[in-house]
Amino acid sequence: MWYELRRLQTGDLPEVTDIYNAACRDRESTQGTRPWSVAEMNQFVFALRPSFVSYTCIRNGNVIGWAALTPHHINEGVRHTAEMSLFVQGAFRRKGVGSALAHAVLSQQSTANLHCILAMTFADAPHVISFAERKCSLSVAGCLPGAFSDKGNNYDILVLQRLIVP
Repeated sequence: MWYELRRLQTGDLPEVTDIYNAACRDRESTQGTRPWSVAEMNQFVFALRPSFVSYTCIRNGNVIGWAALTPHHINEGVRHTAEMSLFVQGAFRRKGVGSALAHAVLSQQSTANLHCILAMTFADAPHVISFAERKCSLSVAGCLPGAFSDKGNNYDILVLQRLIVP
């Protein structure tokens, strides 16, 4: 394989944050448009709502993509619901990196004792929706019309879901 998958480590956070911030600049993240600091990424993945599982994809010692299953909310009713985040550097897309990362995190769903996995994407991103359906077995569960605002424009966000039957 031309890349290596491994668990995300704190030392990966600067590169993980750079990849995430590039996605924000390109309106590919439904989390927001403001760049995050490494400390904020640490809070997201490890501290505030520690991830159930997170992986990085490494090529020549550099992080080229990452994925995580993080708690959707911190309350008793949805403690077995995870939100999936997956980001790949532009130059490495459509080369199997996203599929490998998705498989790595989704294969841990039973270990994490999950019953539902959610993901959110923009309704105007058919390639992301297709990937989520084909590679992650997620299906569209609903739409949040105009829920994302950027530079005076409002965008619809699709909620995708995968229920896990025990």
